[in-house]
Amino acid sequence: MRQKPSGIVTLITDFGWAGEYVGALKGAILRVNPRCLIVDITHQIDPQNILQASFVLRNSYSYYPPGTVHGVVVDPGVGTKRRAVVVEKDKYFFVGPDNGVFSGLFSAGGEIRARKIARKEYFLTPVSDTFHGRDVFAPVAGHLSLGLDPAKLGPKVKNLVRMDFPEPRRGKKHLTARVLWADSFGNLITNVTRQEYARKLETRFQIQGQGWSIDRLSRNYGEGKPGQPMALFGSGGLLEISVNRGNARNTLGLNPGNSFTIQWREKR
Repeated sequence: MRQKPSGIVTLITDFGWAGEYVGALKGAILRVNPRCLIVDITHQIDPQNILQASFVLRNSYSYYPPGTVHGVVVDPGVGTKRRAVVVEKDKYFFVGPDNGVFSGLFSAGGEIRARKIARKEYFLTPVSDTFHGRDVFAPVAGHLSLGLDPAKLGPKVKNLVRMDFPEPRRGKKHLTARVLWADSFGNLITNVTRQEYARKLETRFQIQGQGWSIDRLSRNYGEGKPGQPMALFGSGGLLEISVNRGNARNTLGLNPGNSFTIQWREKR
């Protein structure tokens, strides 16, 4: 039995709020399904950051009712030969470019089915070479929210593009990690996972920067003194470098893409 649609479409994009892009995307959905409930997960993905979009999708999709359609439009290859796809997993539908934005769906296990979006009668016309979010993904999401069978969109896809999560580099007495992105509070999200490194970080360690250092793991953002840098595992399971009541990105001299070192120290 096919999953009954929830009537909800969520959106994850790197459009920001300037210009007409988000509004046009929503309009194209509502043109197909005027009763659709559209939820903005975020439009603040760093430009062209496919990995960040994949992470945000993985950590948010399952909180919605089954039958929800999740639209992900972070698409630096728009207008090229990259495929447009609809994906089904865990009673949810996902619409977007086949460029790695759905990589996070693989980490939780479970069956994933995908189809190429090929039937042009479900598109807006004419289709722009630079705005498939409005002309392809949005109307398809609208049709899916009304109960369209994904099988009507096109042939099966068995080899979705996957992006590997960047691993820290291990040394004998240190770990070289990387800042992946910063959230809207300026917290620096790194590639150090709770699953693999939480126990190790409960021992003595040090992260040192220009005029600051961190030598213990905090449990939440409120620990310590205002202005004090701290390290903690956030709700997404990744190590974050933060500043109590401050903005780590603005004050610590670290930015997305920068590497930093976690030095392991002997217990006394």
